[in-house]
Amino acid sequence: MFLTAAYCRMPFSSCWCVFNLPAKMAGEIEQAYRKEVVGVYPALAEDEVWQAGMRQAIAVWTVEATVRLLPRTVEDGLLHRTRRPAPTRRQVLRHRWEMASRLEEFPALADTMQLLLRQVAGGWEVAPLPGYPAFGN
Repeated sequence: MFLTAAYCRMPFSSCWCVFNLPAKMAGEIEQAYRKEVVGVYPALAEDEVWQAGMRQAIAVWTVEATVRLLPRTVEDGLLHRTRRPAPTRRQVLRHRWEMASRLEEFPALADTMQLLLRQVAGGWEVAPLPGYPAFGN
């Protein structure tokens, strides 16, 4: 359930069409999703439970993206061969690593993400992950 909910914070984590959502919109979508699942899982109404689950999902999606994309970043390329716009693998990885580098309850993961940002992404000359084109970003 949290892997799906994390799509609000890490839009389309498993797709080529990943861009940033406007912050206000992402928060509203997350709250609407949460409102629905609280009816089935009342414990998720507690902020501590919800936030912990979301942080775990961010960790999982970050590891998944790293395993899937990092081996193919020697030469950066777009996530989709023909669709435009499309982000690059390096843009997505840097974005994910930045998010996961702040997960204090997972210090080994956060330290690893910080190391990847310095040692790997530090040499990448890529723009930040852009916003979704549909929202004028």
